[in-house]
Amino acid sequence: MNSRREASALRQDLHALPLPDGRGLVIVDEIGGRFARTTKRIWQSLQGSASDAPGATAPPDATFWPQAKAAGWLKRTSVDAPNSRSRWLPSPLSFRIPLASIDPVARRLVPLSGLVYSPLAVVLFSVAGLVSLLFWMVRWQHWAGSVPSLQSYLLSLQPLTIAATFVLTKTAHELGHAVLCRRFGSRCGVVGIWWLCFMPCPYVDVTDVWRQPNAARRGAVMAAGIWVEWIIAMGALWVWWLAPSHEVRMTAMNVVLVCGISTVLFNANPLMRYDGYFILSDLLDTANLREEARRGLRLFLVSPLSRWHRFGKRVWSMAVYHLASKLYRISISIAIATFVLQWAAGWGLWRIAMVVVVLAVMRFAFTGMRNLVRMIRGSGAWMGVPGGRRVGLAACVCLAAILILIVPVPRYRHVPGVIRVRDAALVYLPRGGVIEAVDVRVGDRVIAGQKLAEIADPTLQMKFEENRGKQSVIRERVHATRLASLRTGTSARDWQALEAASDSLASNQSLLQKRIDSLRLVSPQAGLVLPASAAPTTPKNHRDWRMEDPFTLRPTVGETTEDRVAWCRIASDPRLEVVVNINASDRNRIAEGVPVSVTLPSMPGRKIRTHVRGVSPMELVGEQVAATKPEEELAYEAVCDLSIESMVRPQDPSFAGQTATTDRELDGLLRWDGASCQAVLRLPSKPLWKDAKHSIERLMGI
Repeated sequence: MNSRREASALRQDLHALPLPDGRGLVIVDEIGGRFARTTKRIWQSLQGSASDAPGATAPPDATFWPQAKAAGWLKRTSVDAPNSRSRWLPSPLSFRIPLASIDPVARRLVPLSGLVYSPLAVVLFSVAGLVSLLFWMVRWQHWAGSVPSLQSYLLSLQPLTIAATFVLTKTAHELGHAVLCRRFGSRCGVVGIWWLCFMPCPYVDVTDVWRQPNAARRGAVMAAGIWVEWIIAMGALWVWWLAPSHEVRMTAMNVVLVCGISTVLFNANPLMRYDGYFILSDLLDTANLREEARRGLRLFLVSPLSRWHRFGKRVWSMAVYHLASKLYRISISIAIATFVLQWAAGWGLWRIAMVVVVLAVMRFAFTGMRNLVRMIRGSGAWMGVPGGRRVGLAACVCLAAILILIVPVPRYRHVPGVIRVRDAALVYLPRGGVIEAVDVRVGDRVIAGQKLAEIADPTLQMKFEENRGKQSVIRERVHATRLASLRTGTSARDWQALEAASDSLASNQSLLQKRIDSLRLVSPQAGLVLPASAAPTTPKNHRDWRMEDPFTLRPTVGETTEDRVAWCRIASDPRLEVVVNINASDRNRIAEGVPVSVTLPSMPGRKIRTHVRGVSPMELVGEQVAATKPEEELAYEAVCDLSIESMVRPQDPSFAGQTATTDRELDGLLRWDGASCQAVLRLPSKPLWKDAKHSIERLMGI
């Protein structure tokens, strides 16, 4: 390539500002609002002049022109016009909307920034962060036990509440960048909204910080947002521990996850183009880390195997970085798309979210196909690569895509479950009475026939006495009519009718007597008294659960009885089972014998292996003829066996010593009956193309 022709392709509006070290330059793109760092030697080589350093040799121009093109330093040609137009097509899942300059706000906050960014504040917050981290590790079991409650809490929140928590924390993150940038004397750019996967995220332009000659200052500005979020997460961690309210604790736990874990996975991760990426780029002294990494991988693809050993450590590192970054971004995109679809399905917006995801997938597929065609034709960056190598690489890419679609992938379902007693006799109260006395409590042991409660029913007693009186009158009339018929010789039809009425009253009297006998509630078998339901219930009228005795059976003395639901259970067998709700779409893939892994909040890190014993349909509430898809999701329940021995730790003092007796096993029922758990069901492997087919059919209503 001709040097003069390439030099004339450099944009004339670029400004080169020298750095204090005497070797570096900052190339200012005023139109694009971007800055890039390079060396005088590279810049002079691009301009076609010799290096000023004595004895220095200018490297080949072709080495730096791809970097200059990626940085936007070259003039746009007719060949680049279609590519530039395609790059301007916004993604439906990611686009930015600039609003206004953030510089005035940052200038006003600079006097207060010493509370967070001064050397003393950095030391104090660092020590406090270490203490908080140790505290979190000590309280890990409590934290892990609160995860199921957090999931239920997040599902109960409105979408605006979840979005507000995310936006407010990320706004503090971006203000951290802007304030420290202004504290160092650099000008802040615009603030705007970055629409990322249906979530409005604020962003701030602080590219002016690249004018700073000190690499430590540039890195500090890039890490300022992460620092602010970690401070917020540290405060939320202590709120989670000290707050008396359950809602406040769950909110604080959510903030810890947003400002702590998500910040590490996204902002601090150099594999994503966020803060960690720019910090790593500055440390490696590269203007475009992603582009250099892409060129490093391409160098391996187009070079013979015999030359790979000549590549330096930087080329190897860049190639590995590019592969890791690509795989990580694809995994994160799939995870985010799955989360968005699940969230949209819960709010009846599944079709809208699916359309947007399909458009994004089509855009990604179109870009991949276009690059594949360029590879086969040998155009663009593939010019000069042997045709056999290009075709071979294209065949490998196609084969990998086909294998990803057709190879069965193991499937798992994470579902909540409830532990309950496997075999227990249900005890029902008679209807319409008032409880006079209760002789047992939850946890008491009873024998067969032992009285459990006494119920009074004055109405039933009045009916019994009334029926008995009618029966006495009818008997006297039957006797008198029969004597009269015998004396006069008349027909016996009258006294036979009265005798039939007397038999009817006797039968009714027997039924009433049985109902009266049932007012004295007795145990049907020997065993342990348990609450009627293993599932946790919400107290009526939002009463404080601490004001109620958990060992008292409800309804209790003085309350009316109802026979539609069980009053208690009598467990004579210490066997337990796990009941989990499964989707109707998974019914055909979950059968007897499917492996299940169960985890309990009270035993974090420990998994209990079991299998599905049976699957049965759940009783739906009401007639839902035209039920929507989300309402049909939980239509079946799977039951799995669970032994108490598998749930007891060997060092548990309550079960130490001799072999567990029946009484000891029954005591374990009180500990585990009604406990919530998380179950992971392993489904049969399934290829991805079937998922795509099912999603399309569901989208089209087929």
